[in-house]
Amino acid sequence: MKRKTLSFLVVALFTVTAGMAAQVNAASQEVQKQNLPSVQAQANASQPIPVALPTQAEIVMKGGGKRDGRVMQIDEKVQQLWIQLGQEKRSIPLGQIDKIVFSKSAVVYRRNGGPALRGDGTPAKGRPETWRGIPMNAFRLLDPNKGQADVKLESVLSLDKLDSIRSVMTGDGKNKRQFVVDEMQFDVQKKTMTIAATPY
Repeated sequence: MKRKTLSFLVVALFTVTAGMAAQVNAASQEVQKQNLPSVQAQANASQPIPVALPTQAEIVMKGGGKRDGRVMQIDEKVQQLWIQLGQEKRSIPLGQIDKIVFSKSAVVYRRNGGPALRGDGTPAKGRPETWRGIPMNAFRLLDPNKGQADVKLESVLSLDKLDSIRSVMTGDGKNKRQFVVDEMQFDVQKKTMTIAATPY
């Protein structure tokens, strides 16, 4: 009688344990499913935003002077900006620059095609954006000759804001848009930058 009771208890315990394990496994899978959108959103947020720099810029100095040229490099390690005008290249300390203003009538190379004039009457496809406090090393100038660059904004913008920016870029799915940089400013002490850009 005792052996039968003991056997029954063992079987019952095994059944309960198996049931609990199945419930825990199911709950774990449900949690993973719920977390999947969040993981995907974070992965999307880490993807850089492509931007285009017009081929002509005006560098406004803190002392009041101005210099013209094409932005060729922003070196955050040595805090220097390199510009080119014709065949001449020169460097300017970032600490001496008030802002960089990109011409609204200069050529812009879009990522999905050839060059276009921003001042040819093509209207903007959305509201201007200003992104502040961007770490300088989050900005990459990929092709200086065509002004192709990208910037990571996940450290300064919320996931919702990043989704909003990406939806502007996607547009109707047929004619994708690209942000064109209007202005740049630098904070050399904090090693950050501000970018103002408009989608076209």
